[in-house]
Amino acid sequence: MGISSERGSSTGDDEVVLPRRPVLTFWLIAVGLEVVLGVAFLVSGAESSIDAGLSKAGIDFGSDLVTALRVVVVYPAAILGVGLALAQVAAPDLAVLVVALIRGGRGLLRAVGRRFRPWSPEVGARRGLRIWLLVVVVFSACNLASGLLHRALVPQDFVWHFSWSMLALLPVAMFLDAGALLEENGWRGFALPVLLRRHGPLAASLIVGLAWASWHFPVKFDAFIDYGLWGALAYLGAFTVKIVAISVVMTFFWARAGQATLLAIVMHGLSNDVARVGGLVDGETWQSSAISELNLALPFIVLALVLVPYANRTGWGDLSDLTTG
Repeated sequence: MGISSERGSSTGDDEVVLPRRPVLTFWLIAVGLEVVLGVAFLVSGAESSIDAGLSKAGIDFGSDLVTALRVVVVYPAAILGVGLALAQVAAPDLAVLVVALIRGGRGLLRAVGRRFRPWSPEVGARRGLRIWLLVVVVFSACNLASGLLHRALVPQDFVWHFSWSMLALLPVAMFLDAGALLEENGWRGFALPVLLRRHGPLAASLIVGLAWASWHFPVKFDAFIDYGLWGALAYLGAFTVKIVAISVVMTFFWARAGQATLLAIVMHGLSNDVARVGGLVDGETWQSSAISELNLALPFIVLALVLVPYANRTGWGDLSDLTTG
């Protein structure tokens, strides 16, 4: 999962110096932070305070910052729980800071920060906006396709209400999803361009996808309690397939936009779908949960099977590594 330490080609304060096996180091730190913050979340009673806040606000749980703010406003006692939850989600971005403290410093952070953009100067606004529009259409279509699969395969656990609120919530999904905002400097701002130094875009996407999926496993430990060993493994396997497929598709558009972390945030947020474009599955069995994850994965698998050969023929876009991009 990592690559050997080497100096970048730039000089002075912009020099990017990576620790040995930088992506593995980053992933271990991200997982460690998630576990420590997760334990703090559990022992502090944060979950019950958030549940109380959601109940008082009269809203369902959502991964967006709007929901977090509403909970804190109506139930200030939930502020610690919300803060711990957001800090836990932010573990990948925090891990980049820790890696920079270990080795890399300002040069590494500047290299990551340069990718926090909607598109690169080489791509330009006109082409960049076309890519953004295509992303919104494609990811929304994938969500709709997953909704149709849910309705066909797990109708007893599926709720799908079409309303104008979906359109209103689409910008929230794109720009205010907590996971997207607080993770992508780690996954595609740091890990993916580091991996491109030793791997092709497809291999790098698969590695990032596996790292991204497995980073979630500690917070999904309750699957083993709810579903048992084999049920939990089936669910986590389906979840991993989904994340890896999304990772490949995200790399295609991310590279086409000139390694644009802001676009990665949008794609991540749309895939989390707080707008419920694809409805919501709320099943209690491992079969329902696993099928739901595979339903979410299938449109992205099909899309990846189309985009990867196309990109191999026409070019992926910007594949510069972290030390040279």
